[in-house]
Order: sequence, then structure tokens, then C-alpha cells
Amino acid sequence: MGKRKAWILNLGLTLGSVLFGVLMGEIGLRLAGIEGLKKLPQPGHGNFSPSFYTMSHPDLGWTNRPGASGLWEQEGEAYIKININGFRDQIYSKNKAKDTVRIAVLGDSFTLAVQVDVEQTYWSTIEKELQNCAGLKGKKVEVMNFGVDGYGTAQELLMLREKVWDYNPDIVILSFFIGNDIIDNSAQLESNHYRPFFVYKDGELVPDYSFRNLSLEHSDRYWITAVDRLPSGLVNHSRILQVAKKAERDLKQKNLLQHLNKLNAKNFQEPTDLVWQEAWNITEDLITLMNQEVQQKNAEFLLVTIADPIQVHPNPAFRQSFMNTYQIEDLSYPDQRLQRLGDRKRFPVLNLAEPFQAYSEENNICLHGFETAVPCAGHWNPDGHQFAGKLIANQLCQQVKK
Repeated sequence: MGKRKAWILNLGLTLGSVLFGVLMGEIGLRLAGIEGLKKLPQPGHGNFSPSFYTMSHPDLGWTNRPGASGLWEQEGEAYIKININGFRDQIYSKNKAKDTVRIAVLGDSFTLAVQVDVEQTYWSTIEKELQNCAGLKGKKVEVMNFGVDGYGTAQELLMLREKVWDYNPDIVILSFFIGNDIIDNSAQLESNHYRPFFVYKDGELVPDYSFRNLSLEHSDRYWITAVDRLPSGLVNHSRILQVAKKAERDLKQKNLLQHLNKLNAKNFQEPTDLVWQEAWNITEDLITLMNQEVQQKNAEFLLVTIADPIQVHPNPAFRQSFMNTYQIEDLSYPDQRLQRLGDRKRFPVLNLAEPFQAYSEENNICLHGFETAVPCAGHWNPDGHQFAGKLIANQLCQQVKK
């Protein structure tokens, strides 16, 4: 046998062995019921996706998917249903009925609140509590949920402009999460770039929609894997590739967690570098701009700051350990800064950190976290939603008396 024929034979045997191994691997994984992740159906949905209830949007980056429904079990457990207008709420007419007070709530995953049932959410609690408000006697109160997972203040301002005003709200609540909303507003700090940011142009804050031209592999370095660069048909029909993708994605998520832990500590410190200084400036200017636009519509504005879980952990020693590790002097820095902003610009601010911490410590209870996830961390559990809803309702009731 010639050398060439021998080489071709060996190559054929090698390829045949590889193909046989791949085939056996595919069969084995399927018989064992081991699953991975399919390829993303379209460019970026943020670091919480792909999910059954989100979809791409040319202006907002992503939105809730109208008509989507299903069971959420990753943190907490709840049935999720998105209405035909793209909101996790009942369907409202754009024509507001007489003697009705409408309250629009803008926010991120704390407001969408897929971890709990609708009846347990803080915005549902607000609506129930305000039925007993003397200043609203004889009026119907409608609290509308415009929350979307992963949103920052930039997207919430655009949501206000594009969708909220269609419903003619009397009050607009901006729910601001201390844990990542400052980061979300900075293209330098946020890892998910498949979203609009606001930038300064000639001294004016304007939206930047350059994410529209972003390719899939460049949208989020902590989410996109090497497998996502392969053809969809190949990935979505290969269990081996799907398992490989999940393994790489899990590793990237661990790296992301480490990255976020370092960033998280910066939220509680006076910014000393230009990137964080600009992130804070953009954040404060976005909130100020939102307040101005609300006032121009003859509506009322309320900024609610949602505490980072570390701020309200029931164990003082745990909080102090975090502060010592990252050399933090005061965990209330972001709340105080946003309160000063409200004082300067003359809009009300409700900081939830202090009452949450006091309640958690006094009752030795976690208002964040679930048994199926990390305790005292993550999103609000039903107790957290109920407590927040009562605090916000009390604030609103005081506002309408003035």
C-alpha cells in the first residue's frame, strides 16, 4: 500500500472514530437527560437572558415579550404572565377613568418581581394600602407596573417617554436599586452593552443608540460564549455543543460575580476616579431630567431607593465585615447622596435602606432572598415586597395631603 493511500486510510479511520465518538456522546447525553443551552435567538438580552418573557427592542435594548407566560423557579417561584402591552400587570385602558389616580412605577427586576406572585409584589401592595388613604377617599387608585429586568435609569427614562405617558399617570415612581443602577448607567462599568446609554454631547445629556450596530459576540463578554459564534442550526441540534456552552457560560458567570462584587463595593464610596465620577454625574442628571419631564406633564415624582442586600442584612457583624474588607466607612453614602440631590432639585426621596435595616435587625428576618437561592441576598422575598409597599404607600399618602 502506498504512503498516500495509507495516509488517506488513517485519516478516514480517525475521522470515523471522531464521528462515532460524537454520535455516542450525543446519544449518551440524551439518554441521560443532560441538557445544556441553545444558541441565543437574537443579539443580547442582558445578563438575565435569554428568558421566555423578554425580546429585543431597537430603542430600549430589550423589553418584556407581550403575551409571554410561564413558571419562574430560578429564585423564588411564581407564575409569570406578560400582558399584550408588554407589562406584568393587568391590561389598562389608555383613557383614564374619571376620579382615578394613576401611579406609574418604573424599575428593574425588583419591580418586575418575577420571584413572587403578582399579588405579593410591592406595587400591588401599594395599590391595596392606598385604598385606606384619607387624601384619596372617593378615588380609584391604579398602580401600573412598567418594570423590566436589568433596566438602568437610562432605559427607564426612555420607557417613560415611549410608553408611560400614553396612560396619563398622576404620579411617577422611579425605583432605583443601589446595587447596580449607577453601574448600569455607565458604558465604562456595565458589561452588557446591548442597551442604550446616555452621553454628554455639547454639555447636554443625549441618548446613544450605538448598541443597534453591535454584533452578538460583542454585546456582553460575560454572557456570550465561543459556541454562540457557531451556526444556530448546528448548536441547536447538538447536545454536546449545548452542554459545552453551558459549561463555558457557568464559568463566565462566576467571573462576572467576582467582577460585580468588586464593583458593588464602589457604590458605597465617594468616587475618586473619572469613570465613577461620570457614572454618578450621568445618574444624577438622568434622575433630574426625569423629574423635570414629570413636572412638565403636571404629574408628581417620587424617587425610591432600593437598598443593596448588604445594607440591610440583619446581622450587624456581617455588614461590618463587608465594610472592613472593602474599606468602606458608611454604607449609606449612595442614599445620602441621592437624598441631597432631591433636596437640591426639590423632589421627594424615600430611602428604604434605613427602615429595612432596622426592621430586619429588630425581627431577625431577611427581607431579601429565598430558600432556593442565597439567603438574605438577591431580590425581595414576599416579606420584603410587603414592607416596601407599605412604606411607599405611606409616603404617597403624605404627598397627596400637601
